[in-house]
Amino acid sequence: MSDSTPSPGPAEKFGAWLRRESWHALKLGAGLLAAGLALVYTLDACWPGFSAPWQRMNYQLTHTALEQHPLALVRTFGTRLGASEYGWGVLAWAEPFNVTAAGAELRSRYPEFIGVRDGEVVTRHTSLLKRGDAQHQETQAKRAADYLALYRQIESHRFMRVYGGTDVFSPPDANAELGQVVTKLLGLPDALLHTARHIVAGGIMSALLFCAVLAFAAVALWQSHRPARRGLKLLVWPVLASALVWLAIVAMSLGALLGGVFTPNTSALALLAAAPFLLLGAKVPLRLAEDLAFKPKPWDGIERRKPRAPPAA
Repeated sequence: MSDSTPSPGPAEKFGAWLRRESWHALKLGAGLLAAGLALVYTLDACWPGFSAPWQRMNYQLTHTALEQHPLALVRTFGTRLGASEYGWGVLAWAEPFNVTAAGAELRSRYPEFIGVRDGEVVTRHTSLLKRGDAQHQETQAKRAADYLALYRQIESHRFMRVYGGTDVFSPPDANAELGQVVTKLLGLPDALLHTARHIVAGGIMSALLFCAVLAFAAVALWQSHRPARRGLKLLVWPVLASALVWLAIVAMSLGALLGGVFTPNTSALALLAAAPFLLLGAKVPLRLAEDLAFKPKPWDGIERRKPRAPPAA
């Protein structure tokens, strides 16, 4: 990739800059591809167990390209936000304000209970074991009391007027639906954490890929003069990183098309060779914005400066 010096000013034309950076990225990408091929063949010859982790690494990258692209992550984020009910209390730091997730966790911890009706815990019929000893009954009574306490704690954090439930035969309450939209603002941290866990669940290579595109976007924004404000750069950062993910998917697709005849494990080498082009792809729109911003307007021959006031006597 290019050096860490700031982006050139408007003196250099965008076309000349693009040709220079493209040639530099092509040479660096070819060098990285040659080094990667040499390293892979060396490890394959010296380490008999190299094939399994190498295939697993490429499979994780391919799975990321097919199942965790930006549109899929947006769907994951939206599904989590839309399918969950949120309250005013932090029930779990990993899933803040999420009443639905807290209820699911409660049901998984106490599978023998199905809910509470009229203040009493309802037990599943399958859990009524044919054991009449006092110790078992005492244990079940303690678990029922713990379940009831946790159930009431979760329900106390629910916005009952919004998520209290209505008759299915009655028309929907517009005020309740508007209230649910407001509560979704509380669910934004939960949806973000859920999406992050979904990325990490795809494997270590999935997390490394997203960290790499975020790093490339951050480097390009840091070196660029546009946007000028840091707040705008923070807003542009995830958008630019999402575009780089699509470029990475295109690179892996080209690697599978060109190298799939020789080996099915092409994703890692394709990404390694495409790394300079990913950084260049992050710099191109920012450099174009600089060129458009710094481009001087031609003078129309009209003098618009006010004449200087004569010096005081």
